[in-house]
Amino acid sequence: MKRDDRFTQAATQSAYSREVLIELVSLHARILRRMPLVQSLLAFSVALFVLPYVPLPAFTAWCALTIGVELLRARYAASILRHATEINPRRVHATFVAWALAAGGAVGIGAACCFPRLPIFDQAMLGVVLFAMPAAGVAVSQSSRYIVAAYSLSILIPAAASWMIVHPDEAIASGGLVALYCSLVILVAVESDQLLLRSVIIRHERDRLVRDLESRNADVGAAMQRAEQAAQSRARVLATASHDLRQPLHALSIYSAVLAANPEPDQLREVGANIDQIVRSLGSLLHGLLDLSRLTAGHFVPDCKQMALDEVVAAVCAEYERTALGKGLQLYTEIEAVRLFGDPVAIGRIVRNLVDNAIKYTEHGSVTVSVRLQDEGDAPVATISIADTGVGIPAGEETRIFEEFYQLANPGRDRSKGVGLGLAIVKRLCELIEAEISVSSAPGKGSDVRVKIRGVLTDTERAAPALEWNEGDDLSGRSVYLIDDEVDILRSTQQLLATWGMHVATAESAAAAEQLFARSQRPDVLITDLRLRSGENGADLARRLQQRFPGLPTLIITGEVSATAIRQVTELGAVLLYKPLTAEALRRAILRATAGSGDHAPVQPAVASLRARADVQP
Repeated sequence: MKRDDRFTQAATQSAYSREVLIELVSLHARILRRMPLVQSLLAFSVALFVLPYVPLPAFTAWCALTIGVELLRARYAASILRHATEINPRRVHATFVAWALAAGGAVGIGAACCFPRLPIFDQAMLGVVLFAMPAAGVAVSQSSRYIVAAYSLSILIPAAASWMIVHPDEAIASGGLVALYCSLVILVAVESDQLLLRSVIIRHERDRLVRDLESRNADVGAAMQRAEQAAQSRARVLATASHDLRQPLHALSIYSAVLAANPEPDQLREVGANIDQIVRSLGSLLHGLLDLSRLTAGHFVPDCKQMALDEVVAAVCAEYERTALGKGLQLYTEIEAVRLFGDPVAIGRIVRNLVDNAIKYTEHGSVTVSVRLQDEGDAPVATISIADTGVGIPAGEETRIFEEFYQLANPGRDRSKGVGLGLAIVKRLCELIEAEISVSSAPGKGSDVRVKIRGVLTDTERAAPALEWNEGDDLSGRSVYLIDDEVDILRSTQQLLATWGMHVATAESAAAAEQLFARSQRPDVLITDLRLRSGENGADLARRLQQRFPGLPTLIITGEVSATAIRQVTELGAVLLYKPLTAEALRRAILRATAGSGDHAPVQPAVASLRARADVQP
């Protein structure tokens, strides 16, 4: 057994022993309160056959002594019960042993004085009474071997000595009988003491099991509540997404009929513009659903690093200056220089969605974005504030705005006001990076959304910023293996990569890809679809190919959003890209994946996929 285990076991045993002692002295104290009455009845019973042979004054003195000792014991016991929570159980137990010695001694001395004066029959009667008192003492002492020993021996030793003086021919037999009887009484007390200890241990186990059961019931109840909330949320998302998908598809079918009617050039341009807007809305909805699914599935791993928060927020504000001016709004910035340890992509996405939402729901006035450093407790906190002069949020709706598809003042689901997933994504991202988000608002007076982020770096914690990849990096001369079972996608992607100067080798199946790897050198990057023909899986294929070339940068493209697909790619350590994928997002993903071969640090796969999505959906 290890030393720590022995120490733990010893500590547990000591705690049990202390609890047994506390319970023992408490029960013993309760019984002692009744002992004066018991001792009075005993004295009266003894007087029936002792008084004819013992002087009354002597017997009265003996009664007063024994009853007086019991009264003092009862008074001490009462004081112990009044201060039960403050007692030292070991000290109290030792005091009870001393009182038992005094009480037994008072009885034993009186018996020793009475024996020589009594006839043989009355001596036997008194002996029976004296032998019965230690047996009763086992119950009175609550199985304390020390109290029983003190009480029994102090009664029987003086009485036995007097008996042996009166009957010397029976001295050996009497002494042996008394020793055997005292040993038996003490042994019974020992066994009862062990029984009390086992009962305390069983009670602790029962209490522990009850606590565990209550805890598990609480966990099950919480899990059921979360599952019910998740089911309701999924039902709400599916219902709203179904509506928001049917509407543009219906419009597209109508525009398709208009195009089939060979419209005039002016009408054709208008229809084309409308179709373009509808396709953008559909893309926005799909991207939001994909991001929400990935975040909810728990497969997003924050890529924390040293970052300049002020630069990230300033870059987002620069993106939205033209959008704000287009609505006649002023976009103000009050940004302090703050460096912290965090995920710049996640934080940028949070700020981007909040600023977009503020501009969307503000018709007149301004939007103010600020970054401040505040002291809270023992560590500074960076606070991002996005305040607007928009419509505001009614009381009681501050938490509902973070629900999927929930939009204020948009009951008709106007797609120009967004799809209602931005704030839901913001909430999940805040939970993942352990940021605190709060909202203060009043109808007609605007809103102020604050995000508090910890991990602010001190001057001594700051290091030189890592080199970032350059958007203008050239892909010329780099080799890529491209695997896809869709011929059109394979050819179009091959042509796109070739225009970037890359050397492209293609394969339409897993078998062809393995043959390609068998006869060729290691490429700079592997790009494969997740679902291939004949039930082949792109992640499994990439895993087999990486055994030949360990650490091969891999991009996996898919249109699936299931947790299984995300888990497969995450476990592989590849970068996950979602269809539809723009050329810019693909180029950025290739640059990031191949950065490790140059002067740049590689990007973590799970975060790289979100970055690629962020490029498509700013």
